[in-house]
Amino acid sequence: MAMLRSRGQHQTQSGGHSLNKSYQALFESRRSGSDMTSQRNIFAFLSMALFVALLLVIHSHSSNCDKSASAMRKSSSCEITFSEYKGHQYYNKESGSVGTPKCLVESKWMKLSQHNVKFPGSNTVFDDWLWIDYHDRINVLVEDQRVSGEERKFLVFEQSKYALEGRQSLAIIGGVIEPGEEAENAARREVAEEMNGLQCANFHFLGRYRTDVNRGMGWVNSFLATNCSRDQKAKSFGIDEKDEVGAPDTERQDLTSITLSRLKEASRNGEFLEVQWTATVALALMHPEIEAAQ
Repeated sequence: MAMLRSRGQHQTQSGGHSLNKSYQALFESRRSGSDMTSQRNIFAFLSMALFVALLLVIHSHSSNCDKSASAMRKSSSCEITFSEYKGHQYYNKESGSVGTPKCLVESKWMKLSQHNVKFPGSNTVFDDWLWIDYHDRINVLVEDQRVSGEERKFLVFEQSKYALEGRQSLAIIGGVIEPGEEAENAARREVAEEMNGLQCANFHFLGRYRTDVNRGMGWVNSFLATNCSRDQKAKSFGIDEKDEVGAPDTERQDLTSITLSRLKEASRNGEFLEVQWTATVALALMHPEIEAAQ
């Protein structure tokens, strides 16, 4: 009997333990299921957040691309743009231009581009031909107001420039032809601006010359200005200073009047250190207007 009672108690305890294990397993199962559900919810939330973030990145990239494309269009697709160049841009098939030039750098002064060049009669294409578009310019040798009985005189500057290695040079008037402006009008405007209201009746055109036959740098239009006089009522040329490409000289320049004999001597001795100045002075000295006075 005692043995049966003991067995019964043991079975009861075993049954209790089994029941407890069942409840515990069920609880663990529910907790595990709850944890899995939570994990799935967290994973779904993170996936959604990642998707939204991805959409924002794509939208931002697309917006930036649109802005970049717009900026590139405005800057003529230049890799570096300081400001827009509005001057003439050279492309000439007869000289060998092929393909589309690639703009590298531009400012209001100039544009540096990579051209493709194939010379007539050749099969070779040069795809690294660097070319500089630059505003056309004027150079003017200006005669001073004449005094009866005296040798004719001419107005020149004594100055230095950034590229002249600190040396002093004689110089004549030079300046940019503004977009839409005629060369002679630019010459007259520059004379009026730089010669303190001096007005010249005659502007003798001495020719139009390429600055660099391989790399461009615009064209120079040379003039000789004669029959000049002081006029306190300076003529307006209708160009707003804020729209001018050419800027006033920042280097010091001293205006002086020299005789024709001194001008010829300075030209022979190479005292005009820029080749454009030298060429314009030499051309002026050969002009009939000056030769007649020698």
